[in-house]
Amino acid sequence: MAGPEERDRVKASYEDRVRTLSDAVAERERELAILAAVASRVHGENEVQAILDIALDEILQRTGLETAWVFMGTDEERKLHLAASRGVAQRYLDDVRAEGLGECLCPEVFWSGHRMQARNTTQCPRMPDIIEGLRAPVAHACIPLRFGETTRGVLNVAARPGQLFTEDELRFLETLGHQIGLAVERARHLDAERVRNQEARAMAAVSKAIGGTLDVEAVLRAVTETARELVGADRAVILLGDQPESLRVGHVAGEPHPDFAPGSTLDLVAAGSRLISAALRERRVFNVRDWRTDTRVNAGLAERWNIRSGLVVPLIARERLLGLLLLSCAGDHEWKEDAVDVAEALAAQASVALVNARLFEEARLAYQELREAQDRSLRSEKMAVLGTFASGLAHEVRNPLNSIALQLSILDRRIGRCEPALGKEMAALSAVIRDEVKRLDGLVGDFLLFSRADRVQYHAADVELLVDEVIHFLRPEARAAGVTIRRQSCGDPIPPARMDGEKMKQVVMNLVRNAVEAMADGGVVTVESGMVDGRARLVVRDTGPGLPAGVDVFQLFVTTKPKGTGLGLSIVQQIVLQHGGDIVAASEPGQGACFTVTLPVQPASEAQTEAG
Repeated sequence: MAGPEERDRVKASYEDRVRTLSDAVAERERELAILAAVASRVHGENEVQAILDIALDEILQRTGLETAWVFMGTDEERKLHLAASRGVAQRYLDDVRAEGLGECLCPEVFWSGHRMQARNTTQCPRMPDIIEGLRAPVAHACIPLRFGETTRGVLNVAARPGQLFTEDELRFLETLGHQIGLAVERARHLDAERVRNQEARAMAAVSKAIGGTLDVEAVLRAVTETARELVGADRAVILLGDQPESLRVGHVAGEPHPDFAPGSTLDLVAAGSRLISAALRERRVFNVRDWRTDTRVNAGLAERWNIRSGLVVPLIARERLLGLLLLSCAGDHEWKEDAVDVAEALAAQASVALVNARLFEEARLAYQELREAQDRSLRSEKMAVLGTFASGLAHEVRNPLNSIALQLSILDRRIGRCEPALGKEMAALSAVIRDEVKRLDGLVGDFLLFSRADRVQYHAADVELLVDEVIHFLRPEARAAGVTIRRQSCGDPIPPARMDGEKMKQVVMNLVRNAVEAMADGGVVTVESGMVDGRARLVVRDTGPGLPAGVDVFQLFVTTKPKGTGLGLSIVQQIVLQHGGDIVAASEPGQGACFTVTLPVQPASEAQTEAG
């Protein structure tokens, strides 16, 4: 039987054991409380920054410590960056942001996934600078923020001055690191899912927008605006073409710049752009984080365009280079793999849509040209038949008209011998007949002109001179009608050109006379001529009542004059078309009419006389 001393020793040992277990239980309960507090507060948080801030606050508050900080990184980045901190000296934070981590345990913990404790300045050269005002280095634990086999960051917690963390404390901090890593991973997945959903909706929207239209401008606008929004760029530009010397600015979304004015031409060679030219030449994507320091980039041009980081994606469809999509930011920006994938997907969609739109436009133009050629052919055939008929009819009618005119002359002489009352009555009847004969003779003349409109004799002619001759000839007639004719220029003088001068004089005569006759109460006729966009232009404008809405005044037998034949403007159009030109009528009710003739100009030195 044990004596009193032995019993006291056993009792003391038991009590020590109980106290140790009680302390351990209390410590486990405190740790569980910390874990529970951290878990409850980060639950539902979807932002990584908020999770890290909450975790640091809870750890320091419940452990009674004062300093903690977190570095985050990814395998792709190959470096760590400061993500959150509490109680860390500002100088240390500034040094880390400016110079990086340098020699310390954090990168090793990140890559290995094993916890460590920095005990001295050899393991962490910046230990004396971590906490402001301390004279002695402070040890700190480096804990990996892990999710499965993946490390997302490193949690650093500073110990109390002069102390080290025990193994139990390190294990607990490691458990906290796993919990934080889990929360961070969950937030990353939620954010990635949100981004993917947003991108999917945007891609679907832009696909619908450009898939439902064959309008090139609508395609360019949809792609640039969507690309800028999805990848977070300050500016999105589409450059069209495959030659760096002549790229057309298709559309710009975001920050404007004079060099990227829509519709303008950009010469990358003259501008000194190496990177974008290389993207065209090599047909590949260029992802440049800092255009100021990258040797592939013209730094001066990057500064001029206010580009700090940029993404250049070629537009390629059916092995055909169509242009480039340029995404840029004025500040430091990292174009992650997801952003590059989105930009490439948008570029691919835009390329297909552009090809489809261009094919449709080419087909539309070809169909329009075919229709116009068919219309011209039908019109020519119609004109040929009508011309033959008009020529025969005019000759058959003119002979009786000449006979009637001769007989009227005889009748007028005999009327002169009649008594005054009867002579006056007979003279009035004769005048009516003579007016009608004159009108019929004019109609016959128009038919003869119509039948000969396609007989064009090309030779050197001065358009400016013949316009002046017509105005000089018609000015007395216009003055008698209270009409003023004004002569103006609408461009450089028209040089002598190869055309049928007599036929063109007929065109000018008809247009000016029609304008004068359209203003029964007087007015102004303005005649303009000149070279515009490489073609001769003639404009005849009046201040009369204008043309009736919905009436094609160039159609045969369509006229707006009470006694018109409806042949004059048809003849004018036929002559203009035979010269390879075009004539357009424009009018607003009460604002007068305007006829514009445009003609190709072949130098007179090349003129040859030939029968049309």
